[in-house]
Amino acid sequence: MADTFTIPAIKASAGQYEAALRLTRPEMAHIEPCTTYVDARTYLDDAVFDREQTSLFGKLPVPVAITQDLPGPGTYKSIEVAGVPVILSRPRDGVVKAFLNACTHRGTRLIEKGECGASQKISCPYHAWTFNLQGKLIGVPREEIFDRLERDRYHLVELPCAEAGGLIWVNLDRGARVDRDSIGAELVHDFESIRLPQMRIFKTQEYDLQANWKLVTDAFLEGYHVTRLHAKTLARFFVDAPQMIERIGRHLRQTSGSRRGFSAADVKQDWNELRKAVVYAYIAFPNVIVVTSPVYVSVTILTPLARDRTLARYVMLVDENDPSAELLGVYERSFKLMADAFGNEDFKAAELSQEGLRTGAVKALTLGGMEQGVRYFHDLIEEHSGVEAPRGGCR
Repeated sequence: MADTFTIPAIKASAGQYEAALRLTRPEMAHIEPCTTYVDARTYLDDAVFDREQTSLFGKLPVPVAITQDLPGPGTYKSIEVAGVPVILSRPRDGVVKAFLNACTHRGTRLIEKGECGASQKISCPYHAWTFNLQGKLIGVPREEIFDRLERDRYHLVELPCAEAGGLIWVNLDRGARVDRDSIGAELVHDFESIRLPQMRIFKTQEYDLQANWKLVTDAFLEGYHVTRLHAKTLARFFVDAPQMIERIGRHLRQTSGSRRGFSAADVKQDWNELRKAVVYAYIAFPNVIVVTSPVYVSVTILTPLARDRTLARYVMLVDENDPSAELLGVYERSFKLMADAFGNEDFKAAELSQEGLRTGAVKALTLGGMEQGVRYFHDLIEEHSGVEAPRGGCR
């Protein structure tokens, strides 16, 4: 029996719609010859990595999780930001909080790396000091052994945090402001238009990669590799066609016509129709990759661990909470396809690139006309970290 599930009608954002229309202009059919460069040291140098950790991950609002990672009040999750352990929680009021993952008694880490759960409180494994999900100290065993213990002085250390566009953003700078505007209102609006906040996690998979985090991101910003690297997986869905890369605030939006003969007739304001003909790939700066498809959305969260090591968490988000057997089969096949394409192809290519660059054979990576999104990404990194790299060629 045919599946009867339909996604609620919703309009694409103005930016998404206009980008798709611009892609249909006659001049966009031509790929402009162009050569720019990225210094190989940006992937190899410990000093570059350390500055990125300090300037990007330490001072900007960083997307660290998905709304559905905390599916309801009374949930929590342990994450890492620039090597700093952080607790995310959703208290009874539903508003996400972020705290340094350290007990205020003796500094013990409260929740182990990657742990998540459902509870209204968190207890220290060392001496059982207990905190609620608002970060308040609510329990101290044998409190009488302390001389006038003032509990208000021992609440967890809170970090600026906001939930916007279906992602949870944290800033390690305790004096920073994290809200829709500081994150980027246009990006948030785009993510709301694709229903990212309402989608549910279908499946997730983690990859511990022996590659610099930027090599992983680079692959999602150019179409040159798609019909070649993905010859056995995704190539049948795409053609060697121009793509449009735009900056939206400090983030990037890449718009691609996913099939041959793509024209203005394929561009609809209704998101359910538009997503069938157009693929949007976003870099939620600096470390989250969001890629749309006709029936699901792929989200990859990158956690840089060292100059040549990155944790990549791939999440497939879907619209239906209770899919039919037919739709469930579509989801299962799609997840396998993306696990193959990302894990065995894109991520593997990043690791192979790291190995090759380590030889010193290449001093600067050469980027052609279909790879300029990579240069835009490194321009953003330079702006926010002060790490300069040679560009060359066109702009």
